Amino acid sequence: MPVHDRLMGETKVNFIAFDDFREACLMVLVEGPWTESTEDHLRALQERIYGCLDAALDGQLTEQFPQAVGKTLVVRVDCYDVPRSEVDEFIGRFAAGVSTSPDYAVEGSPYIADFRFEVNHCSLPS
Repeated sequence: MPVHDRLMGETKVNFIAFDDFREACLMVLVEGPWTESTEDHLRALQERIYGCLDAALDGQLTEQFPQAVGKTLVVRVDCYDVPRSEVDEFIGRFAAGVSTSPDYAVEGSPYIADFRFEVNHCSLPS
């Protein structure tokens, strides 16, 4: 059930979907094309991802979507015409860093079971 352009706190989530096979709730962020500096866009993307994690761990996600309780949260970034290697490296570093942060621990969470990150890359038609 996609829900377009939801605000989780101050974070814009382009849509929410559920993957029954993976028992996951997907918070999808659409990025691109980027017209300003890559560093500025990566900083903004970082804030969006933190917003997704905060909404999930604070219960805001499950308040709006009760079917998300106990699921794995997948933060998926769908990229259109963005620098692939920079985004992939950034997401890898972000995932590694946040997984060791006590502020983002999911053990004992009444809301989500785990979280993961995915990145898809596409190009817009010319």
